[in-house]
Amino acid sequence: MNRTLLLGLDGVAFSMLDPAFEAGHMPNLKALLERGTSGVLTSTVPPYTPPGWTSIFTGVNPGKHGIFGFTLGNVQRNEGLVRLDRVQAPAIWNAANAQDARVGLFNIPMTFPPPVVDGWSVSGMLTPEGGGGTPQDYTYPESIAKRIADVVGSYEIDIEVNYDEDWKSTAITERLSRNLDLKRRALNALLESDGDVPLLFAVFEAPDRLMHVHYKYIDPRCEHFTRPEAGPIRERAWSFFDEMDAAMGDLIEWAGPDGHVLTMSDHGFGPKDKAVNVNRALHEWGLLGIAGAGSIGQSASLRKIARRVKKVAPKSLWKKAKGAAHSTINWSQTKAFSAPNPQQGIYVNLEEREPHGIVPPGDYDKVRDEIIERFGELVDPDDGRPVLDHIHKREDVIHGPLAESAPDLFPVCRDYSYELSDGLFSPSVLTDYRDLPRGFHHMDGIFGIAGPDARMQSGARASLYDIAPTALHLAGLKIPRMDGRVLGEFLTGDRPPVIEDMELPLAGEGAEAAPYSAEEEAQIEESLRNLGYL
Repeated sequence: MNRTLLLGLDGVAFSMLDPAFEAGHMPNLKALLERGTSGVLTSTVPPYTPPGWTSIFTGVNPGKHGIFGFTLGNVQRNEGLVRLDRVQAPAIWNAANAQDARVGLFNIPMTFPPPVVDGWSVSGMLTPEGGGGTPQDYTYPESIAKRIADVVGSYEIDIEVNYDEDWKSTAITERLSRNLDLKRRALNALLESDGDVPLLFAVFEAPDRLMHVHYKYIDPRCEHFTRPEAGPIRERAWSFFDEMDAAMGDLIEWAGPDGHVLTMSDHGFGPKDKAVNVNRALHEWGLLGIAGAGSIGQSASLRKIARRVKKVAPKSLWKKAKGAAHSTINWSQTKAFSAPNPQQGIYVNLEEREPHGIVPPGDYDKVRDEIIERFGELVDPDDGRPVLDHIHKREDVIHGPLAESAPDLFPVCRDYSYELSDGLFSPSVLTDYRDLPRGFHHMDGIFGIAGPDARMQSGARASLYDIAPTALHLAGLKIPRMDGRVLGEFLTGDRPPVIEDMELPLAGEGAEAAPYSAEEEAQIEESLRNLGYL
């Protein structure tokens, strides 16, 4: 069986790659994409890490695997942080192992506890790291943690990010560089000791971290690209891209000339210009009530005080205060409310579904239509143009037995340059970030297929649901029923995909780790806040 590499690049888009390629950077990735098919990979709705990577490794949409954000539920139904053992669908590694194909899994987001596999796994984002030392229970089998420690010493899953400060310098890039060095040495050690796996899936999450704070310094279409401070930050980012490219080179070499490489990102990136404070908007439209003294927070004078407090209060305290503000919602007068930020949507306060639901099922569509109408009327006072591009109804983008747990509406504002926020006591419906170099997730990621069976083609398009079935097909394996399909039009030869019903365990079955402690949940939530996700 020829080797198949799934090369994951979190948050990568051609808008950031093309300028780097043109400046002579990332030769390994550029050559990889040019020796096969490459193009745009359409993300999930919304284009966010949790549903994105979970859909990539399961091949099904969030309505079947049940992951819509970093947390399960919403402000009324808080069901805790996502773990792999909450995923309600089989994964690509289950299908491979069922056919006696061993796998290596490295740093895939949303894979804690580490998958129990024939082969080995190292968990990724949302692994609790406690006080910053090597995490516990992050490998399967447990013994490979010692192998990693022997090579790198203290291992680190993710870096600390200060979303409010890191845009000012290259500090985040230096932290990412140190983290990448640990991961590169750890992965090479694992491949040296047990690299004889036909299927290897490894993810580099660093591009996402960098683009959240420096995107507009990277994309020449943005005004920030020509600012004096942009040059040094961009050059250091590009040199880091080269470090990452060298690590990719290790993996491409592992695949060899007879192997296949399937490259993908879970979402793309674009500029973050403004945020739409959804709860504030819903309150102004009479769809969300505020109880008692909470209504005072709408006064202009108190909002001015709040802005001054935000400038001097510890960021963690301010973020927690925002969460406390949601406790002032009067559910008996609320027809709709914002989803948590990473879900990028709106929930109807539906009877029998929400604990404090007041909207009868017969009025469900009426309330959604009112929200759609109100959003359509929302204009940005700075240019007088509509904020909304489109609103997806849940049933248009999410299907399956778990769809009912998803938000009911997904507004898309200004091609995702306007992020949705759950802000309630924000100074206005729109918050302006145009002066900052920040980026925000976009639907258009990237993909590439290289290897002996790949056609030479650029400008292709595919869905991230197609990654798992295509990878299994390239590895010569049968494919279970999935929402995605084999991208046969980008492959040579006439070997048809073999798709059949399989009795497979769920992605996290058998994975063991203690439930998150209160301290671990607090640490992970603080990390997500620092990234702007909570």
